[in-house]
Amino acid sequence: MADWSSYFARVEGEPISVAVDLALSEGAPDTSKATAYTIAVTLREPDQHGMTGANEYRVLQRIEEELASALEPAGLVEAGRVTGRGMRTFHYYGPESDDVAAPVAHVMSAHKEYTYSLLAAADPLWAVYTNYLYPDPQQMAFANDMKALQVLIDAGDDLEKRRPIEHTVIFDDREKLDGFARVMADKGYRVAIDPSENAVRCAKLETVDPFKITEMRVALTTLAEEFGGDYSGWSTAVQN
Repeated sequence: MADWSSYFARVEGEPISVAVDLALSEGAPDTSKATAYTIAVTLREPDQHGMTGANEYRVLQRIEEELASALEPAGLVEAGRVTGRGMRTFHYYGPESDDVAAPVAHVMSAHKEYTYSLLAAADPLWAVYTNYLYPDPQQMAFANDMKALQVLIDAGDDLEKRRPIEHTVIFDDREKLDGFARVMADKGYRVAIDPSENAVRCAKLETVDPFKITEMRVALTTLAEEFGGDYSGWSTAVQN
């Protein structure tokens, strides 16, 4: 079952957005799909950062859906997509085949306003997936933030409502735990200690903003590491 997540990164100083199917990592590299296929579509109306503008979002979504349906009979599976620098690239893996160009051309013929290119290359180790698409630990944390936010959105959450956002940090030393708890209390967090798990749970009233959540997580992760703790995540209740 697919497990799509997204995160932001930079390539040569320019921002990109990456969406990747994390579930494929369980079977990677798949020796039956040792060819990497890249379909690069040039954006018609990129924003000032080279990313997708609002007017193109739905069209590119349709193109992606149509490509996936057209390429499935050839045994191709979508591994991820990357947007940035005025392009959107769709990344697939499948067996070596001469039957890929035709279905791609058929799909894109319905979107003549877009120029595109198709590249196929042997990639038995799935290097494109592992080294380019798959997130590093920091990117994975951001991807998990985005997944949690999407769960809230799907539940009808009003993200602009302030609510307690609780962060959990695990320790293997009670003295370090107590020191961290005191610092968080001084920072205005409501602190609770769970001795059964050697955990500090600290909460603060905030709105749920993607960038604010990331900023808080990074700050607490850094502080937890200074005290020898392990930041394990955040949670909040749906606000309607």
